[in-house]
Amino acid sequence: MSPSGPTFYEVLGLTRAASAADIKAAYRKAARNAHPDQGGTSESFHRVTEAYRVLSDPQRKAAYDRRFGQGTDAGSPGAAAGSSSGSPASRSTGPRSAPERTAADLDRPPVFVPDFSPKNPPLIPLTLAGQQVHGAPRRPGLLSRFGAAAGRFDAENLTIRLLERELLEEYPAGRLVNGLHIPDAGPRGGNLDVGHVLLGGYRMAVLGSLMASPGNYRWDGQHLLHRGREVSTLRLADAVRTLQARFPECNVTGWLVLHSPNGNPFEPIVDYPPALSRSAPATLHVANPGGLLRELRRFFAEGPQPNTVQLPVLAPLIDASAR
Repeated sequence: MSPSGPTFYEVLGLTRAASAADIKAAYRKAARNAHPDQGGTSESFHRVTEAYRVLSDPQRKAAYDRRFGQGTDAGSPGAAAGSSSGSPASRSTGPRSAPERTAADLDRPPVFVPDFSPKNPPLIPLTLAGQQVHGAPRRPGLLSRFGAAAGRFDAENLTIRLLERELLEEYPAGRLVNGLHIPDAGPRGGNLDVGHVLLGGYRMAVLGSLMASPGNYRWDGQHLLHRGREVSTLRLADAVRTLQARFPECNVTGWLVLHSPNGNPFEPIVDYPPALSRSAPATLHVANPGGLLRELRRFFAEGPQPNTVQLPVLAPLIDASAR
């Protein structure tokens, strides 16, 4: 232990001889344990991510090891190579707990992780990193242009316009990726098409879109019913499980958004049984457009470091949208 706390190696439970694979595996385990949504704190989670940011980069790691060997305060994030007293993190007044954060926190400028410089190029081109919307809905085939697939395509375009107009303008760090295709996905295997993924900070919203018939809907956490018949949830539960397994550093939650043909953002009505609101936090929700915006603002604002753009997560999502 250093006088100011554990070293970055101690934060991840590693020795200085750890390989790149060891560092990555230790980070994923430590991130899960320290995540505020899993009982950790924003401070401990930030320390874990800062430790990984430094130790996963060969140049930063070498500079850190030199400081470590000289007995300087290697456990301090400010001692890491590439850090600057002028960075957004150093100017902040300190992290706030989830109950203290509000949607107003979403308007802060994005911070890219890992950061980049001419000697440390970004993981994806800057034009992509700075772009808020990627990909497009997948067009239905010739035989599906007038069926459910066509309705889903229309609904996905409505969701994109809704998020661009009502959420992304006030959330600069939000990154919306559309039309993802994920092979070998879910417990049943096979391919999985996902309408949208909205990434912000260390949280990921997986979104499906449908045009809704008139009338009320009932959601019990697993089944969506309309006039006594079950409505498809587009395998969103499989998508949430798959993406959570592939990106354990994120809190992954799903939403099925139901659009009314009359354009009213507060229709259709979705009824939740009272017992559902008292149960453990759900990983899949159903909402009309108005409810979706309210729930997404809360979801991202309550997460740790909501203005972070995780390039190692964004890059494979963009790749999945181009398949």
